[in-house]
Amino acid sequence: MDLVYERPGNGGEEDEPATAMPKEGEIPGEAVFTSAGAWIVSDAKLLKEQTRAKNKATLLDVIGSEHLSDEQKQQAVNSMVEMTQIAEKEAAAEILLEAKGFSDVVVSIAAGGVDVVVNAATLTDAQRAQIEDIVQRKTGVAPESIIISTVVRD
Repeated sequence: MDLVYERPGNGGEEDEPATAMPKEGEIPGEAVFTSAGAWIVSDAKLLKEQTRAKNKATLLDVIGSEHLSDEQKQQAVNSMVEMTQIAEKEAAAEILLEAKGFSDVVVSIAAGGVDVVVNAATLTDAQRAQIEDIVQRKTGVAPESIIISTVVRD
C-alpha cells in the first residue's frame, strides 16, 4: 500500500495520511517518506504510528464484520500479523541504532526495502556500514535494499 504523507501543518485535508484497504500483496502500515529532509524525525515516527493505528482499526472492523466471508476475515488477520511483525522489526532496529549512538532514528520497512532516517548532518562510511549491518540483522533485508538518509533536526 503506498501511503504518501504531506508535511504536517499544511492545513486542509493534506494533513491526513492517505488510507485505503490494502490490495492483495500490500501490507497495511507501510510508509513512504516523500520529503524526509523537511520533516522533524519525531513527527515522522508519530505519523507512522498514527497510520498503523488507523490501519489496525480498519482491519479489526473487517475481522469483526458479519458481512464478510471467512476468507476475507482471514486475509485481514494475516495482514494484521504481518503489520505487527514489521512494526516489531522496525522497533528492534531503531532501538539498537539508538543504543549505538544514532539519535532520532526512523526505520520504515516497505516493498522489500528499508528506509532509515538518521538525525545527522553527515555519516562516515563506517557509520553507514554499522547502520546497514544492524538493519540487515534486525529486518532480514539485504544491504542493497537499505536506503539511509540524513536529516538535521531543528
